[in-house]
Amino acid sequence: RRPSGLPLSPQSDRGSPNKSGLSPLLNRVGATALSMLTCGSMTNVCVEDGDANDLVDDGYGGSIVDLRRMTSVVGSPHYVAPEIIAQADKGKGDGGEGGGQQQPKGQEPQDRRSRHAARAGYDGTKADVWSAGVILYAMLFRSLPFGEDLLRCPRYQAFQKWYGEARQLVPPLPGRRNRRASPDATLDPDFDEFDEEEMLGPHWFFPSEISAPGRDMIVAMLNPNPQDRLTIEMVLHHPWLMAMRGVRQQAQSVPRMSGLCISGT
Repeated sequence: RRPSGLPLSPQSDRGSPNKSGLSPLLNRVGATALSMLTCGSMTNVCVEDGDANDLVDDGYGGSIVDLRRMTSVVGSPHYVAPEIIAQADKGKGDGGEGGGQQQPKGQEPQDRRSRHAARAGYDGTKADVWSAGVILYAMLFRSLPFGEDLLRCPRYQAFQKWYGEARQLVPPLPGRRNRRASPDATLDPDFDEFDEEEMLGPHWFFPSEISAPGRDMIVAMLNPNPQDRLTIEMVLHHPWLMAMRGVRQQAQSVPRMSGLCISGT
């Protein structure tokens, strides 16, 4: 282990990660780890064939969507999403303890959309995707993408500025969409020259070489705007993880020798 406490990569003694950006550990448990890290997929746990609204209610006639708004300020500083820190700063500004001011229970709007908009908080599912993106970055590069004081970190501020500028760019080829402006566009497995040069993060963001799909997924998971950040379902269907699953399935289909084979017998 390094002094930072982060585990060394199996390739740490042989230079930078390989072109695919996939370590053996990530090959084995990457998709499962990303899925288990998230606590927001309540619908998948509570509902199979029925309606989520029939099984989970927030006590005000709302749906499971309302339960995803969280106000607790928790997590290790390096891994906490920016909206959680902003929630803490707002709570301090309002004289609270990080949770922000909320309306009394009896005064909440009856309309579900109005109630959802009126509540303070953040989407826990999107915050989990950010944290998983930080963990994935650390697994691949043996370092963290941003400093502990995130909103005041110069590196994060530069990354946020780059993201805002990248969203405004128009792809030169007709029919292509901006990967940083549309989460759905991130699921496109084809990368053109415009994507490679403009959409996959600032030139200083990745300390060593990684494939275009790998860069794309990490940058999409670390979108500073939670509304445009990937959902966990999108992460699990990203071309980078889909390709990884294909490699793993091919490896599992290779016949393996059972027992010992002694030459000459």
